[in-house]
Amino acid sequence: MEIELIPESIRLLKMTDEIYFSEAYRNYVSNSKLSLLNPDEGGSSKKFKEGFNNEYVPAFEIGTAVHAMLLQPDLYEIPNITKPNGKLGIFAEHVYQYRTEGLSIQDSINKASESANYYSGGLSEKRLKTAIKSSLDFYMKRKDFKNTLDKEVLFLSNSHYNTYEQCMASMKSNNLFDKILYPEGIVSNAEFFNEYAILADVKVGKKIIKVKCKIDNFTINDETNELTLNDIKTSGRPASYFMGNYIFDEAGNKIWINGSFQKYRYYRQVAMYGWLLQNCIKTLRGTVYNFKSNILVVETIPNYSMRVCRITNNAVKEGLKEFKKLLILAANEY
Repeated sequence: MEIELIPESIRLLKMTDEIYFSEAYRNYVSNSKLSLLNPDEGGSSKKFKEGFNNEYVPAFEIGTAVHAMLLQPDLYEIPNITKPNGKLGIFAEHVYQYRTEGLSIQDSINKASESANYYSGGLSEKRLKTAIKSSLDFYMKRKDFKNTLDKEVLFLSNSHYNTYEQCMASMKSNNLFDKILYPEGIVSNAEFFNEYAILADVKVGKKIIKVKCKIDNFTINDETNELTLNDIKTSGRPASYFMGNYIFDEAGNKIWINGSFQKYRYYRQVAMYGWLLQNCIKTLRGTVYNFKSNILVVETIPNYSMRVCRITNNAVKEGLKEFKKLLILAANEY
């Protein structure tokens, strides 16, 4: 089946996560949504139609904080006021938000229990007392906090704040990532773009599918004629394992072990984002650049090491093949 990107539909927009994941773009197909359809990832037509349930994932909290302060430090602030771990922390934040909107204490608690999915429909008096005892300190400090910098404030949980600080300290002590994200040139520095979304219409056979992606960072270097896509990942495993490794078993046989790159199919993400980005820049600027892609990995465990993983052309080809295969499956759902 023929797959064709419609050039005049392409839009490159500076966009926050809140807007990107909002109802306004709910009907757009992302790489993540394609995973809900892929049978090799446990996907199905039913899951694809239902979409994500926005379940709280603790590991995302650190990733969000690192992305915000590495790519948009002028827009975010992370104070040293920590909230309770897990869903209780989300519940406490939501209670505070509803109270500032003028809701009564009881209504704020009820709504927060539902929106944070914290014992939704089953928040007993005993559980509520435990929640209040564990979150009262954060709530009072949150109430007294003054946002003098006029930035969006991110509050981290007790268990994540130290990890976040260690990750940032590691990156500040080593300019490895800065050289990739903000490359310097001989005459002039390369252009860099952080947190941009690409929206486009793709013709799949006779159907039109709206697709989207949100890119952490990409750079355009006219001196070297290079367009580089960079994606930042936090990992709870050693960064050296991210791309997979060969190991030797007891018999001395060499065995390949997949890393996060293969497990979470990041090769498909890079391929999809790269395909959209290259077409976008070609349409907007009329220039075809040599394409490169990297995944920048920082460990969320000691020693909080960093690693730049260059994505090979073969990996991109494999990802693009899988992406287009799933896009055809998606077309059958409309």
